[in-house]
Amino acid sequence: MVSKRFIFCFFSISILATTILPNAHAGPYDKEISGLQKQIDEVNSDIDEIEKGIQTEKQKIVDLKNELLDIDETIAETEALINSEDSQLVKHPIRLEVLADDYIDVWSSRSEPFQLRRELAIDSYVRNDERMNSVLTQSAQLTDETLRGIRSQILYKALIDETEGRLESVDSKMRITGERVSEVHEEIAAARNKQKDYVQLQEETRSRIPGVNESILNLNSKINTLERNIENLKIEINVLDGEIERYQLLELSKQWTGLPGTDIRRPALAIKIDNVSIARPQAGINQADVVYEELVEAGLTRLIAIFQTTDSRVVGPVRSARTSDPPLLTGFDSPLFAYSGANRGTREVVKDSDLTDVGYDASRESYWRSTSRRAPHNLFTSTERLWSKHPDRDEIPEPPFTFRTENSPLHVNAKKATGVFVDFGHAEIDYAWNGTGWERTHNGEPHGDGDGVRVAPTNIVIQFISYGKSAADSRSPEAITEGSGTAWVFTDGHLIEGQWERKKDSEPAEITSDGVPIRLTPGNTWVALAKTGTATWR
Repeated sequence: MVSKRFIFCFFSISILATTILPNAHAGPYDKEISGLQKQIDEVNSDIDEIEKGIQTEKQKIVDLKNELLDIDETIAETEALINSEDSQLVKHPIRLEVLADDYIDVWSSRSEPFQLRRELAIDSYVRNDERMNSVLTQSAQLTDETLRGIRSQILYKALIDETEGRLESVDSKMRITGERVSEVHEEIAAARNKQKDYVQLQEETRSRIPGVNESILNLNSKINTLERNIENLKIEINVLDGEIERYQLLELSKQWTGLPGTDIRRPALAIKIDNVSIARPQAGINQADVVYEELVEAGLTRLIAIFQTTDSRVVGPVRSARTSDPPLLTGFDSPLFAYSGANRGTREVVKDSDLTDVGYDASRESYWRSTSRRAPHNLFTSTERLWSKHPDRDEIPEPPFTFRTENSPLHVNAKKATGVFVDFGHAEIDYAWNGTGWERTHNGEPHGDGDGVRVAPTNIVIQFISYGKSAADSRSPEAITEGSGTAWVFTDGHLIEGQWERKKDSEPAEITSDGVPIRLTPGNTWVALAKTGTATWR
């Protein structure tokens, strides 16, 4: 998920781009930003999938907890049923005891002696038993002779009948009691079977609890792992966000150097600088974004210091133009061109180009002569004075290079290098890596500026070209900077061998290696326009 910090930065940058750069060109890092954004989208998609997985696992936990509730409910229900059967089983022995007592009583009544049964018959008579009264009435009607015998017979028969009736009643009660005893035993057996089933169900239900709890623990562990994965992915997104921020800040600030900051909306300013021994140390060369070194007469060189992001209070000594300059500088969107003068042919070339002339003849008030040096090596200017001549120019020109971000890797073809030597003829130049820049030596002497600061640009580009003869002066070599050729790029203690190609005169040369653009380390860059075979690296 994209961080709030990145969202704030992104919208701030967007507003800045809208208000400051309404017509800004497509950024040189659009491809990288698009790739990083694609990675972020993929990571966010992964996070979404993981979050869906977490929700699925959480639902499983809910289901398992519901299962535990069902288990608890089942256990409670079976416990109640077991207790109910226990209650019934407690009552059954009492019922059996009562039935046993009844059975004993019935059995005892069946085994009463005959006398007891006769007494029972008489008792029935005494109790005015209708049947017995009828018998006695018949007996009273008999004669005295037969009365005793008949009465005895009648009484005996009545007693037998009564006894048999009573026995049948007793036997019936015994059968009923026996049946009830059997029923109670069956109820006891059924209750015990039910209780056994309930106990078994309860045990089986309880046995599920550890498995369910283990499943919940495993799911929680899985969720914790997934949540850690999400946190790691969010960290990855923050890293990618940071890369995007750096690319965007790089695009919106100091395109010419890749250094942090905000671009100033103004044209490029190219100043031609003397480079003979009497002209050194020069002023402003360490402040320039890019410095080109080109061959002039007698194997000497001159510098073209190009400013866009920086200012310099003093720049010089300013010297004359050559026909090499307009074709080279045309690629920087009609830059301001400062120079001390030129022969007629060169002036015509400058006039016919799209360069904006702020040379000495066109803007004398922007220059002054130093009394500490001899002419013609004493003409100086300032970037502020020259830019003030064209306040209407608020475009940002196409930078000649693109830059890598902090901690981003070098080109895959980069190899370690400690320095490079270039032989222009009477100007022998050496650059040696010091850990932060490439220290420049000119004809065996350390090259410093007017403030005593050693020239040690962040990047060195050896752009191998050919030289022709200038149409304005046959003694003057003319650099051929259109077309293509070999290029060596020295950056961050490494060399990347590649090719330069200038597809349009209106654009600077593009430098690639195996078709992949070579990105420089943020900082200033010096470019040596050297003939093929005049440079060696180490």
